Amino acid sequence: DNRNYDLDIASIEPMMTFIRGTSLRVATSYKYENKKNIPVYGGEKANSHAINLESKYNVLQNSSITGKLTYNNIDFESKAGNATTTVSYIMLDGLLPGKNYLWSVILTKRLLNNLELNFQYDGRKPAGTKTVHIGRASLTALF
Repeated sequence: DNRNYDLDIASIEPMMTFIRGTSLRVATSYKYENKKNIPVYGGEKANSHAINLESKYNVLQNSSITGKLTYNNIDFESKAGNATTTVSYIMLDGLLPGKNYLWSVILTKRLLNNLELNFQYDGRKPAGTKTVHIGRASLTALF
């Protein structure tokens, strides 16, 4: 029963981007999102306010570094009184009600004409929980 939902979602996300040549791009945005589940399936409501800052810097012709920071404040209402159901997970995009912080850094290096090495670090601090750190490395062959 807790897997049934019918969401009405409205959102707006204005964005401003600054580009300097081919070496630097900085973008910032604000996103407001309103989600409502119909009363038959629980009537949950979520309002989200997210501020994003993203930048990309091309070091040389074969390297780049990208960083992203997001602050997301979510108000969530549920008759069940908690955010542990399937529909709440979907409505909250895997985050928790309250103040959420997300960040990432990606370093990309082209080794040869057809090989690319990526190092990626992601972190998140959902409201009221411990910080989660994730690191990845990949080697990609370009054809």
